[in-house]
Amino acid sequence: MLGENPFAYQGPVAPDRLIDRRVELDGLQRAAANRVAIRLVGPRRFGKTSVLDAHLAAMRAVGHRAVRVDLSKVGTVSDVAARVTAAYAGLTRDPVGAVARWAGRLGVEIGVGPAKVVLGPAARQVTADDARAALLELLEAPATLHARDADLTVVCFDEFQDLLVADGGLDGLVRSVIQHHGRAASYVYAGSEPSMMRALFTDRERPFYGQARPLALPTLPIAEAVEDLERLLRDAGLEPGDAVPRILAFTDGHPQRTMLLAHHLYERLDAGSSAGDLAAEALADAMAETADAHQATWDGFSRLERIIAIGLADGLPPTSERLAAEHRVARSTLQTALARMLDAEQHVVRDDDRRVHLLDPLLREWLRRR
Repeated sequence: MLGENPFAYQGPVAPDRLIDRRVELDGLQRAAANRVAIRLVGPRRFGKTSVLDAHLAAMRAVGHRAVRVDLSKVGTVSDVAARVTAAYAGLTRDPVGAVARWAGRLGVEIGVGPAKVVLGPAARQVTADDARAALLELLEAPATLHARDADLTVVCFDEFQDLLVADGGLDGLVRSVIQHHGRAASYVYAGSEPSMMRALFTDRERPFYGQARPLALPTLPIAEAVEDLERLLRDAGLEPGDAVPRILAFTDGHPQRTMLLAHHLYERLDAGSSAGDLAAEALADAMAETADAHQATWDGFSRLERIIAIGLADGLPPTSERLAAEHRVARSTLQTALARMLDAEQHVVRDDDRRVHLLDPLLREWLRRR
């Protein structure tokens, strides 16, 4: 039928295609109404940016201003100032006269559609002090706008922890401005590096210590996700049989991996496939697509990390006597390596029941099939 596949998995999902997340969105909207800052944390590929975009869409729908400042991979203070300029250009037409003034110097093109950051000669000549001056002025935009119309501005800083990559003291600069915004603005600080986000908000020496309510982004609730996925497939005229609950049983609610398998399931159904094991076929397609990425992950593991990952894939406790004996390594050595992996929270996590497992179900399956 060559229909449009509703299951996007290579980037943020459109708000109307978001799978569940009702609890998280309700929490964000209640916090915005009460001007309570939120610290939203979830591993990479858990749909954090999609949740932020859905939150911003809901805020705009009721008449508020709302922007997302993408701080991912910023490397300098000038990068940060340029990202803020690009985001705040969408608030309204030059709210404080600062956007146009700084845009050219910081390498931000403003025209029809979203502003975009480019790197030209002028941008390269901006000093760190100039960039800090730009930030101090630009970050005041919500307060200036509120003084004019008494309306709320919702600001979501995405990948907030990368601020410290650009400059270890930038959180202090940001805090020095926005702490005075009161009823003018509501802030969300989102990040996909849990340990760095905890340090920013729980270290007594950091400016944002205790300044945001934590909100974790968990895996998708299985029953609700099954219902949403089946509805989208049937709205497209496709009958998935029992494939959707089987996919969710495999992914255990991992957001991006669920969308990836649902995408391949849709492709199979849309091509007219109705016989065979559709869930297994979608999994095979997903495994083929991600094999190179899993190999790169494996290549990046140390020997001890490989032992732990293999043990988890085989259903063994990662610091068990059996695993230690099989690989001729001390249990204490495995415990130290596991602690490092858990602290990084990239590949290995501990769930609410204190059970340790591999975060990516496709990596687990790739290792299981080795």
